[in-house]
Amino acid sequence: MFRIVASFVLAVLFSGCEQMKGHAFSPLVPGITASPQKMIFLKKPLREISGIFFHSPTELVAINDEEGALFFINTGTGEFRKKNFGAKGDYEDVVETPSGFYVLKSNGSIHQLDKEGNELAVFGRKFPKSIEFESLCYDSEKNELVLICKSCGPKEPFIHAWRFVINTNTYEDMPGFSIPMEEIRKLGKNDEIICKPSAAAFHPLTGKLYLIASVGKILVQCSREGKAEMVYTINPDLFPQPEGLCFTPAGDLFISNEGAEHKASLLYFPLFPGKNP
Repeated sequence: MFRIVASFVLAVLFSGCEQMKGHAFSPLVPGITASPQKMIFLKKPLREISGIFFHSPTELVAINDEEGALFFINTGTGEFRKKNFGAKGDYEDVVETPSGFYVLKSNGSIHQLDKEGNELAVFGRKFPKSIEFESLCYDSEKNELVLICKSCGPKEPFIHAWRFVINTNTYEDMPGFSIPMEEIRKLGKNDEIICKPSAAAFHPLTGKLYLIASVGKILVQCSREGKAEMVYTINPDLFPQPEGLCFTPAGDLFISNEGAEHKASLLYFPLFPGKNP
């Protein structure tokens, strides 16, 4: 009952995209405002929003986990334009590179799109059926993609990340790095922490890698090489189902929630409070 009331109050207070109160992370994350400055509720086609990435000063590119389409979302209004690229499928994340877009499916396959959003090719490799992906990052320093597993295998004590080399369109055979669950629990001071990453991105200014987990309700800060450095709990009332995370080149943070019992939402954390998206 409490969660229903809390969700209703949040919807009433913030449906107008006003500043929100209440800490989003505990402890506070350096360089990220304690509370989101704005929340935008998204329209029904984006209820299943599953990935976001910075596209321009006024737009994010997004996908949902049902359609083969890119959605370009206005960061001030939530209005969007749509570009179809393929058939329906379980699409989980999207990134944009200087050569175009890459879209990740839950089985680890990658759809390559050109700068206009037209599909060019599909790449894949055989992962065990027990491995499922939801997070795709773009490592601009190496011009590589990083795929991070959500489900990494039965009782697997690690979160694994594989690299996809854009210059050769090939997957590396072995994980580029692995994060021990034991280390995450140690940093979080909780032996029962669950972490199933649902989105991730590199911070453009610090190079740190941030993973957010809808299942587990934590944010993990790692070095660029994938070594866990800090664990933060996230506010479940602000993040009922966080499935997308991205930074702007200036260091502003956006996190998107899939719609569960209510509308999907986009939260904005400016690097400098008071800055408009």
